[in-house]
Amino acid sequence: MNKKYVIFKDDDAGKDFKKLKKWIDIVLKNGAKGSIGLIGKYMNNRQLREFLNSLDTNKIEIFCHGYSHRIQKKIGKNRFIKSEFEKSFQDHKKTLKKYRDAESKYLNKKAITFGPPGNVWNEKVPKALVENGFKLMFTGEKVSSDIFTIFLNSNFKQNSLKEFIKEYDRYKNDTLFVLQFHHTDLSDKQFDLIAEVIDFLKNKENRVFIIPTELLQLNNKTKVLNS
Repeated sequence: MNKKYVIFKDDDAGKDFKKLKKWIDIVLKNGAKGSIGLIGKYMNNRQLREFLNSLDTNKIEIFCHGYSHRIQKKIGKNRFIKSEFEKSFQDHKKTLKKYRDAESKYLNKKAITFGPPGNVWNEKVPKALVENGFKLMFTGEKVSSDIFTIFLNSNFKQNSLKEFIKEYDRYKNDTLFVLQFHHTDLSDKQFDLIAEVIDFLKNKENRVFIIPTELLQLNNKTKVLNS
């Protein structure tokens, strides 16, 4: 029987330190692993970066979730400010370099994975990622580049294990299941549910929890990913 895997992707690290820590504590205490999307501008928060640098990188992996985390905003009747990764190739390079500069100054390990804020990006992003040393990208659509695509399956919005299983059943036969979280939006009930979801995926579905780096290593051996 072929192994099946699961990645927990949690976005918006930096917005709410208390909830981020709570999410990570639940993941680790229940024997799972996770990837967290760090918003670059929050790296100047000493408490946050000291916590991030204390994590076991074999269990919790940081990925780049942009620098400003700007999502498209309407500023007039027919005028919009574009999302952070809907701009030009040069803009993307500058943004990613800004993230890399802060990362080099404040963090112990360099991220190899990128997840665009709001899952919004354009065709100029992959090349900019490659030039800034990224190797994987979380997204809902195929990337035609030298970037491995980690396809998103589902968002964690359920309030019971029964609801989660109903959603999960759409993907139960997939080799890789990617579940996206936003810890800032989770209720106390949903935080409690995470432990049940981990138990279900590990012990009922026999899925192995991995982080993006491990997925890339597996792909090099067994082609788990579509490249």
